[in-house]
Amino acid sequence: MVSQKKRGTNFEYRVAYLFEEFGFEWDRAGSSLGIDLKIYKNGKLRYLVSCKKTSRLVPIYVAKDEIRMLEKKAKEMGAEAIVCFGFRRTPVLALKTKEIKRLPKSRMYYRIDPDVGRPLREILEEESD
Repeated sequence: MVSQKKRGTNFEYRVAYLFEEFGFEWDRAGSSLGIDLKIYKNGKLRYLVSCKKTSRLVPIYVAKDEIRMLEKKAKEMGAEAIVCFGFRRTPVLALKTKEIKRLPKSRMYYRIDPDVGRPLREILEEESD
């Protein structure tokens, strides 16, 4: 059985390799600081990515503080903040933080349901057109 930590690490690499397919370079943080990947294109930082993965078809809860920190760091670094996530047997899905803020929420968390988000591949294909 794969541990949650290993599942999360595998998912981060899956996201990174998908960006790589579209000509991006990446750097993995390797710790749980809210920013899992830094994505570059032509030497310029383009995205700060937070990755979330569950092996079930249940909502993923993301702390509002984590989204605020991700947006703040992205703004400071001139990049775009994005959350990539996956559920049981789904493609890599993604939402920009401004889209996350429109999701159902509680006092401390945003809720990402299995039926939201767009495949990251589609987003990257549109960008490469």
